[in-house]
Amino acid sequence: MSYDRALLHAAAHMRGIKNPTQLAREARLSVPTAWRIWNGIGAPRGDHADRVADVVGIASSHLYTRATAGVAA
Repeated sequence: MSYDRALLHAAAHMRGIKNPTQLAREARLSVPTAWRIWNGIGAPRGDHADRVADVVGIASSHLYTRATAGVAA
């Protein structure tokens, strides 16, 4: 599975969260952890995903999408 940060950004912006520092404050995460989540550097672990999802108003399962396999030529 891959991490869908575009959905995170869209949901966060709807809640007035415009940057990783705001996300850290609202989700009770460290700033470095929020920065990594915001910028798509690895996927958030379960407890962090739950906190982020609660803050931005989506289900934590919606932060992830299935990776699509490339088409063989």
